[in-house]
Amino acid sequence: MRSDSYTESRGATEDYVSPFSGLSPFGEAVDEAVEQSTAEFDESPFESYSFTESPFGESAYSAADEQSQLATQFLEALHDEEFTEALEQLLDEGAARALADAQQWSMTPSEAECRESLQEWIAPLITEWERTIDNFAGGLENADLHGLAEQELDELLDSLETPGALGSEVFENFLGKIVRKVKSVIKQKVRQAIGFVKNPVKGVIGIAKSGLKTIKSGLQTIGKHLIGPLLARLKKIGLSLLKGVVAKLLNPLTRILPAEIRPLVPILAKRLGIGEAADEASDEADEGTDESGTAAEMSEAFDQQLFAMFSAEEAGEADEAGADEFDEVDAEEPEHNTVAELDDARARLAAQLSAYTGSEEPIAEIEQFIPAVLAIRPLLKLGLKVTGARAKLVNLIAQPLAKLIKGMVGPDAARTIGKIAGQDPSVMIARAVVGVGFTALGLETAGQEEDTIPGEALASAVEATVTRVLDELPDAAFTDPLQVSAAVQRAFAESAAAYLPDRLLRADLPERETFEEGGFWVMMPRSTKPRYRFRKYTRVFAMPIPRQVARAVRWNDGGTLETYLLDRGVDRWPVHAEIDLYETLPGTMLGHLTRDETLPAAEHPGADEFQPLTAEAAGLLLREPALGRRRKVGTAPGAYRPVPGQRYFRVRVAKLPARKARRPRRLTTVRWDPASKRLGIVIKLSERRARGLQARLQRAAPAGQRDLPAVLSALREIFLPRLQYRIARRLLKAQLVTDPVAAAKLAGELTAATSTGLATYLAQRGAQFAAAVADPADGVTLAVTFTGVQADSTQLPAPEVVATPGLK
Repeated sequence: MRSDSYTESRGATEDYVSPFSGLSPFGEAVDEAVEQSTAEFDESPFESYSFTESPFGESAYSAADEQSQLATQFLEALHDEEFTEALEQLLDEGAARALADAQQWSMTPSEAECRESLQEWIAPLITEWERTIDNFAGGLENADLHGLAEQELDELLDSLETPGALGSEVFENFLGKIVRKVKSVIKQKVRQAIGFVKNPVKGVIGIAKSGLKTIKSGLQTIGKHLIGPLLARLKKIGLSLLKGVVAKLLNPLTRILPAEIRPLVPILAKRLGIGEAADEASDEADEGTDESGTAAEMSEAFDQQLFAMFSAEEAGEADEAGADEFDEVDAEEPEHNTVAELDDARARLAAQLSAYTGSEEPIAEIEQFIPAVLAIRPLLKLGLKVTGARAKLVNLIAQPLAKLIKGMVGPDAARTIGKIAGQDPSVMIARAVVGVGFTALGLETAGQEEDTIPGEALASAVEATVTRVLDELPDAAFTDPLQVSAAVQRAFAESAAAYLPDRLLRADLPERETFEEGGFWVMMPRSTKPRYRFRKYTRVFAMPIPRQVARAVRWNDGGTLETYLLDRGVDRWPVHAEIDLYETLPGTMLGHLTRDETLPAAEHPGADEFQPLTAEAAGLLLREPALGRRRKVGTAPGAYRPVPGQRYFRVRVAKLPARKARRPRRLTTVRWDPASKRLGIVIKLSERRARGLQARLQRAAPAGQRDLPAVLSALREIFLPRLQYRIARRLLKAQLVTDPVAAAKLAGELTAATSTGLATYLAQRGAQFAAAVADPADGVTLAVTFTGVQADSTQLPAPEVVATPGLK
């Protein structure tokens, strides 16, 4: 029942504007809604950069400058974009594995069964990680690390790395990248210990602060007394990260820091004199983290754990309790799986709306559903922490929303939705994919799906409306009935246009997503109901893609759709392709999309084939820009994490080679070593690109001479876009430069020097590039390195350019 106070506050807003046309027996003729413009997402080189997060508050820097500097240098030395990419690949493969396993069950598997399957999947990687660390410990135990130059230490560490044959490219890639972090930690610890000898006075202070009490045993025993315990701790942190991967796959909204690691961060913070900040940080961690927990966030948390270990190592008797806490495993109860709870609540609401026979608006049903949506947003507005404010908001959203959908609930309405759409929704889904029938979709009984799919569509519209309202309204508006009602009406028009068939909508509705007849979004996979992991659009777009269009569509690796298709074997234009559209749910990972059960059995797409469907991409590829969404993902590795409502597309082209050539996940990477002030620009070339450039470098080219300008231009097309911004961001984060303008200037000079260095390399050392191309390994990696970069340098160090076979 609607309360009297609510009715009075509504006043003239009692009549809601419906987005539905008169085609439906439950629709009403309405005035045209006001079109809402959406601001385009413009990216500024400096508006989005942020310093690497650390467990320290800003107030601590003045009291612990030396420790702060150590933290900055340590975290910057560990920062590795390629590790984040490898972790992202691992998460995607695990997500695909978990979903594939669930699709084999006749009923929804329990969490224990899912956990067992994932633990079996990741067990070989865990075993290889432990073996690798044991190899390092055995090789370094009796080594005279004090007597080694840095280059010699690098060679020793490389000799101790003996990668095993894991039979999985994803596992091997991840192991290689995490081992690179291990080497960095070892080198920094050795460098710290050796610093005692070079400066005994400063060394004594350093020992007092970092706990290097084993130095008294002699520098010749660093390997046994210092590196050995360090590696033992490091092994445990690595294991906790792999456990965190399993936890994240089972419950995507779990906290990033594993239970056995969380005690270290406040311990470290308290040692630096910021106990209050540590307590606040702990409270914030209890409130939860971002909605999906990205690979980038997990990577950053892992680096912070490594620094906590690095600083806590042998820090004295006062910290022994903290060290004991570190050894505890699985000390906390499992966290609530809010994604599973939302799955159940969504299925319940769909069933209730489909079977609803009441004469009043379904307010109670929607009020029961809204808290499940609120639960997946742990960082929601501060004002909602008060129980009364939360309950009031639920009521203010539910009442107008229930009125808007009143005429669309119940068995008759569900059948009408199917009739207006042209035929049963289950048939529409089957028709959307050529050669795939009901059985492949898990729709053996079309009659059953005929009732559930319309209800799910309504539930999707309700869920999206609630989410949009929460995103739009400021804190102060949550208790204002008029503002909430206006936001609900606007959000529902957009949500109904997205999740219900076009023929239900008014022809003049500005929120319509397609100009012509479109499809609608259906939750998938059907075989895992109600544990749906994504939505798929029922219409598959069969479109010719001219080369000019492909060149204009950006790709996540830093290239374009053109380079992707060329690497896949396309040699004629236009390309006749089918384009599938996907939308994420809370908890979606890109690996889930690879388990689309409507695809032909022979197709096994990779997660990197799914690209964000922006308005620009939708306009170019589909001629329907409204199907796109503003880009909610960043440009850094691991930042392409799906957030609820993000849309993706995948291009399918027939008659491409079955074997996919290995392609770099990112064409250009920026590396920074703060200890040596070394900046590295890494350019990765696919096998096709490398061979194409090599052909132009040969004197046997059609012109009879090397076409160096064309080769340099091709390389510049790869590395120039955004390179200056990315270098500037790294310099700022490393605090080598603190002024953004100065950072941009220095980054511009380094970018220009990169181009000059490559030009000199091609002219003078083209034979080395040819040898790298001739190697059997797929692709070539070009590394441009500047050693000794200074903030106030008037003359940049000369770049060193090296080509190596493979995508390293």
